[in-house]
Amino acid sequence: MENKKKTLDDLPTNVKQCINNVIEAERHAKYDVYVRNISTCGNNFMGELFEIDVTSADKETNIFVKKIINNEDFKVYSIAEVYEKEAFIYNELSDIYREIQKYSKIPSDIEFKFPKSYKETNVNAIILENIIKRGYKQKDRFDLTTLDFGEMSLRELAKFHALSFVLEKQRPEYFESKIRTIKQSFVYDEYWNVLVKKMCEVSIAQLKESDKERVRQFITLSSVKYPQYMTGGSCSIKCLCHGDYKMNNVMIKEENGKFIDVLPIDYQQIYYGNPIIDLIYFIYASSDSPFRKQHLHHLKDFYYSAFSEYLSNFDMTVQNVYPKEEFDKCFKECLDYALMFSLYFYPFFYISEDDTHDGNDDLMDVTIRVDKIMRDRIQDVVDDFVELGII
Repeated sequence: MENKKKTLDDLPTNVKQCINNVIEAERHAKYDVYVRNISTCGNNFMGELFEIDVTSADKETNIFVKKIINNEDFKVYSIAEVYEKEAFIYNELSDIYREIQKYSKIPSDIEFKFPKSYKETNVNAIILENIIKRGYKQKDRFDLTTLDFGEMSLRELAKFHALSFVLEKQRPEYFESKIRTIKQSFVYDEYWNVLVKKMCEVSIAQLKESDKERVRQFITLSSVKYPQYMTGGSCSIKCLCHGDYKMNNVMIKEENGKFIDVLPIDYQQIYYGNPIIDLIYFIYASSDSPFRKQHLHHLKDFYYSAFSEYLSNFDMTVQNVYPKEEFDKCFKECLDYALMFSLYFYPFFYISEDDTHDGNDDLMDVTIRVDKIMRDRIQDVVDDFVELGII
C-alpha cells in the first residue's frame, strides 16, 4: 500500500473545513498536520483515502478520511447513495446501538463496536479515527482466512445482525422508517446484465475447459435468482445486513502472535435483507476449497451460536427470532449464491495490482486483468458446486 504525502491544502475545500473543525474540537493549539494519500492497490473503487495526523505539544489526533469519487459513468449503483448509507451508520445508528447495549448492560469487552466517527462525517466524506494507529491492521485482499480469524469475524457479524432484531423489538417505529426501508444499492437493469456477462467471461476464462459450458448455463439461470437473493425475497427472516463483509473489511489487532480483537468497517453497502447472504459471502470471499471442506458447516453453526448468545443478552430467545431449522433450511437453499457472486465479483476481488483504476472509469470500458491467484480460487468454487451437484 503506497502512501503519497500531501498537505491539508491539497484536500477539497469542504473536506479541509471538516478537518479544521475536528482540530478545533480536539483543542489543538499550535500544531502540525501531516496528510498522506493512500493507494489501495485495487481495493477501493469509490473513494480517495487519506491518513491525517495532527500533532501538538501534548497530544496527537489520527484521522482517516474516505472522500467520495464523483463518477457519472459509474452506473451499477449510486455512489452518493452508498456514502449516505455509511454516514447514516456513523452519525446515527452507531449511537443507537451503543445506547441499546448500554441499557442492557452489555460488558464492554463483548459489545459490538464501531470505529470512532467524528461528527463531521457527511455524504461526501467519511471521517473516522485512524485505528491503524492503535495497532489494528487490514488483511491483504488476497489473503485466506484462518479458523480463528473466521470465528472472530463471524462472531461480530452475528452481533451486528442480532442488534437489528433487538432494534426492531425495542424501537419498532424507528425500525420501520429507518431500517426496513434501506434497499440494496445495485440496480438490476440492462447495464447490470451486460456488466455481469462481461465479468463472468473474465471468470470463465480462468476455468478448466471442461467446466466452461456448465458454468455458462448456470449464469443464465442465475440472472433471475441473484436479484432475489439481494432483495431478501428468498428468505422470510430479514434484518440489516452489512453487504460487503469480507476479510479486508474486518480490521484485526494482534498481540504476541495472537488475534485479540477484530473491528468491522466499511458500511457503504448496508441493506435490509437476508442475513444468510452476509454469512455465505464472508466464507466464500475469504477461503479456499480445502478450508471450506473442513470448516464450512462449523462456521455456519458457530455463527448461529454467536447470534443466539448475543440475543440472550437482551432477553430474546433465538427460537422466537430465527429458529435453527429455518436457519439451516435457508442456508442450504441460498448456498448457490456463493457461486453467483464469485463469478460476478472475483474479477474485482482479484484485479491485478498492476491494473488498478481510479474510480473515474466506466466499468464497461475497463479491461480487467486479474492476478494469477484467481485461477485457483474460482476453480475451487466451481469444483465445490460440481461436487454438490448444483452445476
